[in-house]
Amino acid sequence: MTASTTAAPSYRRAALMMTATSMLVPLGGLVTAPVLAHGLGAEGRGEMAAALAPATLILGIATLGLPEALTYFVAKRPSITRRALGWTALATAGAGLLSVVAVWFALPFLTAGDPELGRLVMIASLWNVPALVVGVLRGAATGRQMWAVIAWERIALTVLRVVILAALLLAGRLTVELAVLVSVVLPVVSGLVYMTLLTRPPKDADQPFDDPRIVAPLFRYGVATWHGSIASMAIARLADLLMLPLSDAQSLGLFVVAVTIADVPRVVTFAIQGTLFGVSSHTRDPARVTSTSRLTIIVGTLGCVAIGATLPWWIGPVFGDEFTAATVPTLMLLAGVIIMVPGLMASSGLSAWGRPGLRSAAQFLALGMNLTVFLTLVPILGIYGAAWAGSAGTTAFSVFTVAAAARVMKVRWTDFLIPRRADFVLLWKELLALVRRPARRR
Repeated sequence: MTASTTAAPSYRRAALMMTATSMLVPLGGLVTAPVLAHGLGAEGRGEMAAALAPATLILGIATLGLPEALTYFVAKRPSITRRALGWTALATAGAGLLSVVAVWFALPFLTAGDPELGRLVMIASLWNVPALVVGVLRGAATGRQMWAVIAWERIALTVLRVVILAALLLAGRLTVELAVLVSVVLPVVSGLVYMTLLTRPPKDADQPFDDPRIVAPLFRYGVATWHGSIASMAIARLADLLMLPLSDAQSLGLFVVAVTIADVPRVVTFAIQGTLFGVSSHTRDPARVTSTSRLTIIVGTLGCVAIGATLPWWIGPVFGDEFTAATVPTLMLLAGVIIMVPGLMASSGLSAWGRPGLRSAAQFLALGMNLTVFLTLVPILGIYGAAWAGSAGTTAFSVFTVAAAARVMKVRWTDFLIPRRADFVLLWKELLALVRRPARRR
C-alpha cells in the first residue's frame, strides 16, 4: 500500500470537515445581516462598515504571508512549531501595530472628521493586532494537520457571533459600538483553541531537510506569498473602488449582490484548496492534487448549476425585485467559479512544492487582466463589464497556474481539468457512504 493510499482517508475526512465548517461563515452572515439591519438601521450599518474597513485592510496586508509559510514549514518540521510561532507572531504583531499607526494618521480622511467614528476605527484596528496572531496560529495548526481544532474555531466564532448579536437585539442593547466589538473581539476569543500548539511539539515527525535555519526560509517564503495576497485583495476591492466613478451606484449595488451569491460556492472551493495545501505540504502527492481538482470541478459544477437554475425564482424575493437585474451577471460569476477551480488546486500544488512565487505571479496576472477589462468594459456595459472582467482574470489565473503546476509537478495539464469515469464512481461511493453512516448509527 502506498503512502498516498494510507493518507487518503485522513485527507478525505479533513476535506469534508473543512468544507462543511467553511459554510458556517456565509450562513452566519446570512443570519446576522438582518439582525444588524434591524438593530442598527441603514445609517448605523454604514457606520459599522466604515469602522471595520481599515481593520479588514490591516488583516489583508499585515500578515506578510507568514501563515502560509508556517503551514509549509511546520508540516515538514513539526519540531520547530514554537520557535517559528514566536518569530512570526512577533513580526505580524509588529506589522499590525505599524498599520494601526498609519490608520491613526489617516483618521481625518477615513472618518471625515467624525470623532466617534474615529474612536471606533481605532478600537477595531487595535483588536486586529491579536487577530493577526490568531491567523499565524491557524497557519501552524494547518501545518500540523489539526483539522478538528480549526473546525472548532470556525464553529465557536459563528455560533458566538450569531448568539451574542441576536441577544443584544432582543435586549434592545445593540449599538454600533457593541456590533464592532463583537466583530473584532470574537475572532481573538475563538482563536484560544489554538493554545494547544504551545505544548511541546513532536520531534520524531520531522522530514529530512537541507537547510537547518528557521527564520530566513520562513520569511522568504512568506514574502513570496504575500505579494500574491496583495494582488488578490486588490481584485476583491476593485469594484468597490472603481465601479462608482466608471458606472453608477445601481450597477455597484447589483454587482455586490451577484458577488454575494457567487461567494457561496467560492468559499467552499477555498476551503478545499486550504486543506489540500496543508496536506500536500506534509506529503507531496501529485495524483492527490490533480484528482482533487477534477472532483472539485464536478461538485462545483453541480452546485453552481443548482444555484443558477433556481436563481430566477428566489433572487427577487430574497434581495428585492430591483435586484433581479443581477441574475445574468450572477450566472456569469458562477461560471467563473467553475473556471477558477483547477487554478486554485494547481496553485496549492505550486505552494506545496515550494514555488509560491509562481502562484503570486499568477495572481498579479489575474489582477492585470481583471483591471484592463474592467476599465475597458464597465463604462460601456456596467455590471456586465464587471462580470466579464472577473471571468477574464479568473481564466488568466487558471491557465497560468495549471500550466506552471503541470511543469513543476511533472503531470499533464489535462489531469487537472478533465474528469474521468473513476472520479464519478468515487463521488458516488462517497455519497452513499455519507447517506448510510447515519443509518448505521441508528
